Amino acid sequence: MSEYGMQMTELFVKKLVEEDWCIISGLARGVDRVAHETCLKYGGKTIAVLGHGIDKCYPPEHLKLKGQILESDGLLVSQYDESVGPTPDKFRARDGLMAHLSEVILVIESPRRSGVKITVSAAAEEGKNVYVIPGPINQTSYHGSVEIIRNGGIPIYSPEDLIVQLGYQ
Repeated sequence: MSEYGMQMTELFVKKLVEEDWCIISGLARGVDRVAHETCLKYGGKTIAVLGHGIDKCYPPEHLKLKGQILESDGLLVSQYDESVGPTPDKFRARDGLMAHLSEVILVIESPRRSGVKITVSAAAEEGKNVYVIPGPINQTSYHGSVEIIRNGGIPIYSPEDLIVQLGYQ
């Protein structure tokens, strides 16, 4: 995740928490981690969708964050028996489940090869809007974001813009 991606995650999540939105993410490194942490910092509710059983934690360095989510009355959601370990196919299923549980999808930062595209495809299949924060075009970590916009993602320029787009004023 770029520094810009971290700043945008913090900015958008803080505003969405202030508007009483629940933040759903995948407990992964990068944007997912920052989204969960920022949500908790500002007293919001968050749901971590796991690509493994509830008794596991991947990445392992997020074990403390996983506990903080539970302590703050957040939720851990998994499609797997509690002791099932992580595998790539389970993370792809997790990405689809996040789209199913979410009202809308907000893409903060996406390289060309990313699980975000699975989430975006699942959201599109369900007729859900996908909003994208445009990033610097000279950073490869945003090339996937540009592709999502080309394929119908809606560019968003501020948290207030997103709230207006969602019909909340």
